[in-house]
Amino acid sequence: MSPGLRRSRLTTPSEALKSNEMPETSTQHGKSFAENLDILFNELVLATQWGRPSVLLAVNKSKFGQEKAEKALEARLKKQGLEVARIVVNDQRPDVPALIKQAGGKPVFFISNLDWGGGDQGAEAYRALNMQRELFVENRVKAVLWLTTAEAANLARQAPDFWAFRHRVVEFVSQRSPAAIKLPSGVLLWDMQTAVEIFDSPAAGIQAREDLLSRLPRTQESLSARAELYYSIGYLRWTAGDLQRAAGALQSGLDLAADHPLPELRSRLLNGVGIVRYDSRKYAEALEAFQQGLQLNPSSVSLLINLGAVSGMLGRKQEATASAKKAIAASPTNAESLERVGYILASMGRPDEAIRHIIKAVELAPRVSRYRAALAVLYSVVDRADEARPQLESARSLPGASAGRYLEILQAAILGDAGKARDLLRAAVESKEMAAHDIRRDPNLAMLLDVAQLAEFSE
Repeated sequence: MSPGLRRSRLTTPSEALKSNEMPETSTQHGKSFAENLDILFNELVLATQWGRPSVLLAVNKSKFGQEKAEKALEARLKKQGLEVARIVVNDQRPDVPALIKQAGGKPVFFISNLDWGGGDQGAEAYRALNMQRELFVENRVKAVLWLTTAEAANLARQAPDFWAFRHRVVEFVSQRSPAAIKLPSGVLLWDMQTAVEIFDSPAAGIQAREDLLSRLPRTQESLSARAELYYSIGYLRWTAGDLQRAAGALQSGLDLAADHPLPELRSRLLNGVGIVRYDSRKYAEALEAFQQGLQLNPSSVSLLINLGAVSGMLGRKQEATASAKKAIAASPTNAESLERVGYILASMGRPDEAIRHIIKAVELAPRVSRYRAALAVLYSVVDRADEARPQLESARSLPGASAGRYLEILQAAILGDAGKARDLLRAAVESKEMAAHDIRRDPNLAMLLDVAQLAEFSE
C-alpha cells in the first residue's frame, strides 16, 4: 500500500461488497454535529501541517444536512487560511481525479454528487476514483467526499480499492433517528376497485361477504364475482391482522380463477398474496407473487410500487428505484403513489428525493391530512424540525385528520420524546383506537422509532 495513507481497521472492501447497506467503518457514530465538524477540521489542519494526504468521507442523511456541514466546515477552514475548491460531479464531469489535476494550488477539495456521474449503472465517477486512487497519495490531496448514505454504500461496492484508502468516515446522523428503516407492510398498495369499508368493522364486512359467497351459484357466470369476494375477504382479514386466513381467502380466489382468462383479477389476487407474504416477512416469496402479477398486468401501479418496496427490503436497490420510477411514470398525478414511492426512497437513504415526491403529493391533494403528516415525518428524519412542525399543525386542522392520539404520537416522536410516544401508543392500544398490527405496519412510526422502541407492539 502507498505510504501516507492508513487503512481503516474494521470492514474490508470485500466484506463491504457483500452487503447493500453502508459498511461498518471507523465511523464516529452518535457524535454531535459540532464534534463531527471538529474531527474533519482537525484532520485537514494536521494533514496540511504534516504535508500528507487526507481522504475523509462525510456521510449525511440528506443534502440539507450536507449543505449545512459544508458551509460550517468551509468557514472554519477559511479562518485557518485554507482554500476550498468544490467538485460537483455530473455526467459531463465524472472524472474526479482529472478535475483535481486541473485545479491550481493546493486547496482542500469538497467532492459531492458521486451518484450523478453517469455511465453504466451510474458508476462512472466511482470507477474513475478506483482506477486513479494513487493520485491522492502522489499529490498529497486533502479532500472531503460529501456522501449520502446510498453513495457511501455505492463507494464501497463500486470503488473498493479507493474505499480502502480512506482516512476516516464521519456520519452526520441524528442520534434519535432509526439506524435503518425497514419498510412495514402499511406502505404497500392494495388494488381496491370498489369500496369495502361499508360496515362498522372488518368482521361485519367479512361476514356479509361470506354470506353472499355461500348464496352465489357455483357456475361459470358467477366465477368472477366469487373470486372478487375472496379478494375483498382476504383484504378485510388482512386489515384485522389475521394473516393466515387472509392468505387462505386470496389463494381460494386464485385457485378459482386459475384456468380462466381473467388477467387483471388474477394480478390483483397475486398482489394481495404478495402483501400478506411481505407482512409475514417472507420477502422472497412476496417478490415472486408481485413479479407474477406484473406478468399479467405490467402497468399496475400498485404492483410496481409493491415490487419496489420488496426489492428494497431484499437489498436490490437499483431494481427498487427502477420499479418506483415506473410507477410514477404510469401515474404521475396520483398523490397516493407519490407518497408510497417517497417512503421507499427514504428507506433506501434518499430522503431528499423522498421529500420532493411527498411535497408533490401535498400539492396534488392539499386537504388530505396524511400526506402532510408524512411530510412532517420526513422533514424530522433529516433534522428540519422548523419545517416539520407547521406540516403537522396543518395535518391537525384538515377535515378527516387522523382521530385520537395518532398525530399526538407523531408529534412526540418528531420532537424526540420516544418515551412519550410509546406511552401514547400503549394508551391507544388499551383503548382500542389502534391495534398492535396497525402500529407494526405504520410507515411513519417506522421512520421515527427504531425496532427496539416498537418491539412491545410486535405480534
